[in-house]
Amino acid sequence: MSQHPSGLIVIGPLTEVTTELKVGDGVLGAPKVGDYGTYQDDLIDADGNKIGEVFGRAEGVYQRPSDGHLFSWYVEDITLPGGTAVYEGPLDVTLAQTGTPVKVPIVGTGGRYEGLLGTREVTVVSPDRYVDVKFVFFPEV
Repeated sequence: MSQHPSGLIVIGPLTEVTTELKVGDGVLGAPKVGDYGTYQDDLIDADGNKIGEVFGRAEGVYQRPSDGHLFSWYVEDITLPGGTAVYEGPLDVTLAQTGTPVKVPIVGTGGRYEGLLGTREVTVVSPDRYVDVKFVFFPEV
Protein backbone atom coordinates (compact mmCIF):
# COMPACT_ATOMS: atom_id res chain seq x y z
CA MET A 1 0.00 0.00 0.00
CA SER A 2 1.36 3.40 -0.84
CA GLN A 3 0.34 7.03 -0.47
CA HIS A 4 1.33 9.03 -3.54
CA PRO A 5 2.23 12.72 -3.41
CA SER A 6 -1.02 13.36 -5.27
CA GLY A 7 -2.92 11.94 -2.30
CA LEU A 8 -3.87 8.73 -4.11
CA ILE A 9 -3.88 5.58 -1.99
CA VAL A 10 -2.80 2.59 -4.08
CA ILE A 11 -3.11 -0.99 -2.84
CA GLY A 12 -1.52 -3.46 -5.20
CA PRO A 13 -0.75 -5.02 -7.44
CA LEU A 14 -2.18 -8.01 -5.59
CA THR A 15 -3.17 -11.52 -6.56
CA GLU A 16 -6.80 -12.37 -5.86
CA VAL A 17 -7.40 -16.07 -5.29
CA THR A 18 -10.86 -17.61 -5.02
CA THR A 19 -10.99 -19.78 -1.90
CA GLU A 20 -14.71 -20.57 -1.93
CA LEU A 21 -17.12 -20.59 -4.84
CA LYS A 22 -20.78 -21.56 -4.91
CA VAL A 23 -22.47 -21.54 -8.29
CA GLY A 24 -26.21 -21.86 -8.92
CA ASP A 25 -27.44 -24.02 -11.80
CA GLY A 26 -25.09 -22.46 -14.35
CA VAL A 27 -21.91 -23.81 -15.89
CA LEU A 28 -18.67 -22.49 -14.43
CA GLY A 29 -16.68 -20.69 -17.14
CA ALA A 30 -19.68 -20.35 -19.48
CA PRO A 31 -22.11 -18.07 -17.63
CA LYS A 32 -25.38 -16.88 -19.08
CA VAL A 33 -28.24 -14.58 -18.07
CA GLY A 34 -29.83 -15.85 -14.87
CA ASP A 35 -26.73 -17.68 -13.61
CA TYR A 36 -25.54 -16.58 -10.18
CA GLY A 37 -22.94 -17.43 -7.60
CA THR A 38 -21.20 -16.34 -4.42
CA TYR A 39 -17.50 -16.30 -3.72
CA GLN A 40 -14.84 -15.57 -1.16
CA ASP A 41 -11.45 -14.43 -2.40
CA ASP A 42 -8.17 -13.83 -0.58
CA LEU A 43 -6.04 -10.82 -1.51
CA ILE A 44 -2.35 -11.81 -1.56
CA ASP A 45 0.57 -9.36 -1.67
CA ALA A 46 3.86 -9.82 -3.55
CA ASP A 47 5.39 -11.59 -0.52
CA GLY A 48 2.61 -14.20 -0.47
CA ASN A 49 0.85 -12.75 2.59
CA LYS A 50 -2.94 -12.56 2.82
CA ILE A 51 -3.74 -8.88 3.37
CA GLY A 52 -7.48 -8.77 2.68
CA GLU A 53 -10.61 -10.49 1.43
CA VAL A 54 -13.43 -10.02 -1.03
CA PHE A 55 -16.88 -11.51 -0.39
CA GLY A 56 -19.17 -11.24 -3.37
CA ARG A 57 -22.26 -12.26 -5.29
CA ALA A 58 -22.69 -12.07 -9.05
CA GLU A 59 -25.67 -12.68 -11.32
CA GLY A 60 -25.84 -12.64 -15.12
CA VAL A 61 -28.32 -9.90 -15.99
CA TYR A 62 -27.89 -8.93 -19.65
CA GLN A 63 -26.45 -10.27 -22.90
CA ARG A 64 -25.72 -7.57 -25.45
CA PRO A 65 -27.24 -8.58 -28.80
CA SER A 66 -24.64 -6.80 -30.93
CA ASP A 67 -21.68 -8.91 -29.77
CA GLY A 68 -23.00 -11.46 -27.25
CA HIS A 69 -21.12 -9.96 -24.28
CA LEU A 70 -22.57 -11.05 -20.93
CA PHE A 71 -22.93 -8.49 -18.16
CA SER A 72 -23.26 -9.59 -14.56
CA TRP A 73 -24.33 -7.52 -11.57
CA TYR A 74 -21.79 -7.73 -8.74
CA VAL A 75 -22.08 -6.88 -5.05
CA GLU A 76 -18.76 -7.08 -3.18
CA ASP A 77 -17.64 -6.38 0.39
CA ILE A 78 -13.90 -5.72 0.36
CA THR A 79 -11.58 -5.81 3.37
CA LEU A 80 -8.22 -4.11 2.88
CA PRO A 81 -5.40 -3.14 5.24
CA GLY A 82 -6.75 -0.23 7.25
CA GLY A 83 -10.38 -0.35 6.18
CA THR A 84 -13.22 -1.57 4.00
CA ALA A 85 -14.92 -0.78 0.70
CA VAL A 86 -17.84 -1.94 -1.45
CA TYR A 87 -18.48 -2.40 -5.13
CA GLU A 88 -21.94 -2.77 -6.58
CA GLY A 89 -22.59 -2.61 -10.27
CA PRO A 90 -22.27 -4.22 -13.68
CA LEU A 91 -19.23 -5.94 -15.14
CA ASP A 92 -18.64 -7.08 -18.72
CA VAL A 93 -17.80 -10.71 -17.88
CA THR A 94 -17.00 -11.59 -21.49
CA LEU A 95 -14.43 -8.80 -21.71
CA ALA A 96 -12.92 -9.70 -18.32
CA GLN A 97 -12.49 -13.33 -19.38
CA THR A 98 -10.26 -12.20 -22.28
CA GLY A 99 -7.62 -10.92 -19.85
CA THR A 100 -8.43 -7.29 -20.61
CA PRO A 101 -8.08 -5.08 -17.49
CA VAL A 102 -11.51 -3.95 -16.29
CA LYS A 103 -11.99 -1.03 -13.87
CA VAL A 104 -15.03 -0.60 -11.65
CA PRO A 105 -15.89 2.08 -9.08
CA ILE A 106 -15.58 1.37 -5.36
CA VAL A 107 -16.64 3.33 -2.28
CA GLY A 108 -14.75 3.30 1.00
CA THR A 109 -17.01 2.26 3.87
CA GLY A 110 -14.71 2.07 6.88
CA GLY A 111 -11.34 2.91 8.37
CA ARG A 112 -8.96 5.09 6.39
CA TYR A 113 -11.08 4.67 3.22
CA GLU A 114 -14.42 5.74 4.69
CA GLY A 115 -16.15 8.14 2.31
CA LEU A 116 -13.45 7.92 -0.36
CA LEU A 117 -14.20 7.03 -3.96
CA GLY A 118 -11.90 4.81 -5.95
CA THR A 119 -11.46 2.08 -8.51
CA ARG A 120 -10.88 -1.65 -8.46
CA GLU A 121 -8.92 -2.85 -11.49
CA VAL A 122 -9.17 -6.55 -12.26
CA THR A 123 -7.26 -8.58 -14.83
CA VAL A 124 -8.13 -12.28 -15.15
CA VAL A 125 -4.83 -14.13 -15.59
CA SER A 126 -5.95 -17.75 -15.53
CA PRO A 127 -9.16 -19.73 -15.92
CA ASP A 128 -8.72 -21.29 -12.48
CA ARG A 129 -9.88 -18.18 -10.63
CA TYR A 130 -6.66 -16.17 -10.24
CA VAL A 131 -6.71 -12.48 -11.03
CA ASP A 132 -4.37 -9.52 -10.68
CA VAL A 133 -6.02 -6.65 -8.86
CA LYS A 134 -5.24 -3.11 -7.82
CA PHE A 135 -7.27 -0.72 -5.67
CA VAL A 136 -6.92 3.06 -5.95
CA PHE A 137 -8.63 5.55 -3.64
CA PHE A 138 -8.79 9.21 -4.62
CA PRO A 139 -8.08 11.99 -2.09
CA GLU A 140 -11.04 13.76 -0.58
CA VAL A 141 -12.29 16.64 -2.66
